[in-house]
Amino acid sequence: MKVKFSDQYGNDVTYNVPESELGYAFERMLPMTVKMTKTGSREFSFVPPKKMNCFGAQLAPGGIEGLCYHQPWNEIILYYGGYSEYEDLYELGTPICGMGAVRNLKGDVIVEKVA
Repeated sequence: MKVKFSDQYGNDVTYNVPESELGYAFERMLPMTVKMTKTGSREFSFVPPKKMNCFGAQLAPGGIEGLCYHQPWNEIILYYGGYSEYEDLYELGTPICGMGAVRNLKGDVIVEKVA
């Protein structure tokens, strides 16, 4: 499945979200509009409306950019500029289009499944 994050200023990034329990839990919440919070020097995050099941999900390996889920805080994190592997941080998706655009997302962000 592909999921796009876009704002009213024309910034968008699309992630590939593999089939998994975690991916299906995320898909069932779409579409949604969220307010992103800058939670670190290289990340934005938001709290989804429901906790997601991480059974069988892969831990996020770290990298340059990624869409991740931090289970204890029920927080979805969009990383840009690098991140490391972390306990209870699960990989939700990898960017396939608009890499680097995450840092420019502003205001209300629409999260939707795309074909």
